[in-house]
Amino acid sequence: MAESRSRPSINIFYAARAKFFGWALLMTSITATTGCNSFGPDALRGTHPLYNDAIVSSMNDQFIQNVVRLHYRDPVFFLDVASVTATMKLDMGGGLDQSSVGLNGGADIMQYSLGGAYSTSPTISYAPLQGEGFVKSVLSPIPIESLFALSGSGWSAQRVFGLCVERINGIENAPNASGPTPKTAPEHGQKFKRLMQLVETVAHEQLIVPRTHPETKEPQLEIKSSPEFAQQIREIKDMLGLDQTIQVYRVNGDFLKSSPDTISINTRSLMSIFFYLSHHVDTPKSHQAAGLVTVTRNKDGTEFDWGTTAAGSIFHVLQSNEQPDQAFVAIPYRGSWFYLADNDLESKSTFMLLMQLFRLQAGSAKSTGPTLTLPVR
Repeated sequence: MAESRSRPSINIFYAARAKFFGWALLMTSITATTGCNSFGPDALRGTHPLYNDAIVSSMNDQFIQNVVRLHYRDPVFFLDVASVTATMKLDMGGGLDQSSVGLNGGADIMQYSLGGAYSTSPTISYAPLQGEGFVKSVLSPIPIESLFALSGSGWSAQRVFGLCVERINGIENAPNASGPTPKTAPEHGQKFKRLMQLVETVAHEQLIVPRTHPETKEPQLEIKSSPEFAQQIREIKDMLGLDQTIQVYRVNGDFLKSSPDTISINTRSLMSIFFYLSHHVDTPKSHQAAGLVTVTRNKDGTEFDWGTTAAGSIFHVLQSNEQPDQAFVAIPYRGSWFYLADNDLESKSTFMLLMQLFRLQAGSAKSTGPTLTLPVR
């Protein structure tokens, strides 16, 4: 009789345990389903800014490193991040454990467990920028239309032309700075800087307007009259040798031909701009003494200050023996640290313009050669 009375209680116990196990599985299923629904968007919000920051930081380092390399006359190289792919995996699991407590298995304890594991496997592909198309794009003079487009989009005319132009109607902007650091100081820099100051003042009033000839499609430049800025406009035309009686002037890139109705603008190439910026890089005295860099001299033998040039006044790479604390971008090179100060807004603006010029001039060039693909762990 005792045995027959115990069977219903055992059946009830196992039925209750089975019901609890069913509820546990249901909870696991619901939790996993909820997690999968939010996994995709949450993963995108969590990883996209990180990858974006990493790519921007690596590109900034690459540009500064190439500027410093040119200062030391070391070869430069550009790598482009061709693609970034990431495989994301979410594993969910649940379990139900039974354990006995007491003498002779007097009581059963049911333990429910739920676990999950999240993993990501990023793969980054690098493509070297090289080949005929890329070389031509970085060695070709920047089109005049591109300079007008940049200055018309909000960039300072003084920054754009001071960086990208070698000559305007015979007024020179350190043409010998378009290659490796020269031994002798450039000439006529102050006259060009004065011209840029005047152009910047007049351009803010929309008195210098780029145009295109309706028939020939050649670029033109209109210099409007203004009683308020009559003195500045007259000085600009005098410096450029222009006819004071006309307002619309032709624009070309042939600086050898001068005419009172023509503005001849000789532009730099992208590589020439990199060279120009590389001259205003601080270097240790020991490197200068060892002949690792060229020291530009004035006629009297004193060291020339590249900070007085049009590009040097808006871009300066500093040097430190230790990793700097307040740096916008910093790279170790030849036992020293080279960096742009985070509070040097002029240099940061010029660096931003350099990035845009690179994308504008070399962005359409297709990379050639093998692509380096690295799985990141």
